[in-house]
Amino acid sequence: MQDEFLAFAKENNLFERGDRILLGISGGVDSAALLDLLLKSKDKLKIEIFLAHINYGLRKEADKDNEFVRNLAKKYSLPLFEKKMHITGGNIEEKARDIRYSFFNEILAAKKLDKIAVAHQKNDLAETMLLNLSRGTGIDGLASMRAKSGNLVRPLLFASRREVETYAQDNRISYVVDKTNEDIVIKRNFIRHKIIPELEKINPDFIQTMAEENKFFQDMSDLQDKEADAVFGRMAKIHKQSVEISVRELSELDPYLRSLVFRKAIKNVQGNLKGISSKNVCDLEKLSQKTSGTKEIHLPSGLKASRIYDKIIIEKGQKSLLKTPQKAKLVFGKETNFGSWQFTLAKTEKFSSAKDISLVQIDIQKTGALLIRCKRNGDKVAISGGKSKKIQDVFTDAKVPKTERDSYPLIVSEENEVVWVPRIRLSGKFKASPGTKNIAIIESNKES
Repeated sequence: MQDEFLAFAKENNLFERGDRILLGISGGVDSAALLDLLLKSKDKLKIEIFLAHINYGLRKEADKDNEFVRNLAKKYSLPLFEKKMHITGGNIEEKARDIRYSFFNEILAAKKLDKIAVAHQKNDLAETMLLNLSRGTGIDGLASMRAKSGNLVRPLLFASRREVETYAQDNRISYVVDKTNEDIVIKRNFIRHKIIPELEKINPDFIQTMAEENKFFQDMSDLQDKEADAVFGRMAKIHKQSVEISVRELSELDPYLRSLVFRKAIKNVQGNLKGISSKNVCDLEKLSQKTSGTKEIHLPSGLKASRIYDKIIIEKGQKSLLKTPQKAKLVFGKETNFGSWQFTLAKTEKFSSAKDISLVQIDIQKTGALLIRCKRNGDKVAISGGKSKKIQDVFTDAKVPKTERDSYPLIVSEENEVVWVPRIRLSGKFKASPGTKNIAIIESNKES
């Protein structure tokens, strides 16, 4: 298998001499096998290996898995970066993925590493393709999970899950087992345990077939991207938070090319196509066919599309601020909603220097009970040198839209002092440090 690994890495130009590789390692069979292959190949590839592990605290075995990874790092004298989180609320799998890649990229930037390696294999690829097909994500969804995408590499995509497990067994590789992988309530697990086995009855080589189809879809996606980029660049007027397209020019396009232009417009405004389905694109098509008046439709993630005379405008929608959220109390282990925001409060025993704008570490002994409220006249937040800054000035510096300022949440102490302006500024008075004994983590999530 090592020869196949090296051949796949060479064919896809995954590594260069001198690369400093950050391996995301859970301790499961895939990441443990990938670590073994990297260790056996590092002299030939001329690479350095670093490890990153996130303990989401979602299972009672999570701390044991964390310790297993620590022992692996110690055994092979590899640097290990760790992060412990407390995730609550809906769509935990998506939240965990976002946190994971944000953490990896933070390490890459801070430590000047070159690439992130993850242990996806062919079965993961097939599962992702079926998930995306069920959601209606178009060619891009079927072309996802490439061997190399920017600084992200997937060196195990040449192997199936069964081949990886056989390699681990033959080479006596230790690993941990995540029992939640058996829970078919999770969509990916349902596809893994219920859908794919049925499809394998029709085609025993279904996993390999999907891998081959994926390559076909990638080539198709690359080709159509070039065409769509050229058309979009010619006809779209791009503004700071919106894209404007001529209906007349849209009507001259092939319907499929028109759908690609709609996707390009959404991606330009939102930054990605997350949450966008084929139905949303069909709704845009219908909107472009309107012959009179003005009309608007709402898209996922707070986007809005309007037909105004001869223009389609896709923009970030403004939510109504007529109702200002009421005061709320943060409670350990529970999610607290405040307008379009969600907050969680959790205890931790270890200070982390990792940066993440969505969360902060505070000295809970200094704050006392924590409340969420909107700004009041005279509100200030402590900054360095014993000075403070008006919340209004903090909003101005952070370019918070005026329409959002009256409903923007503030985390305040028992004495009504501002502890945190979420994702903008943490009070110097209450922030935790490596010597803090009673550390609490406040995490924020916001609907787009």
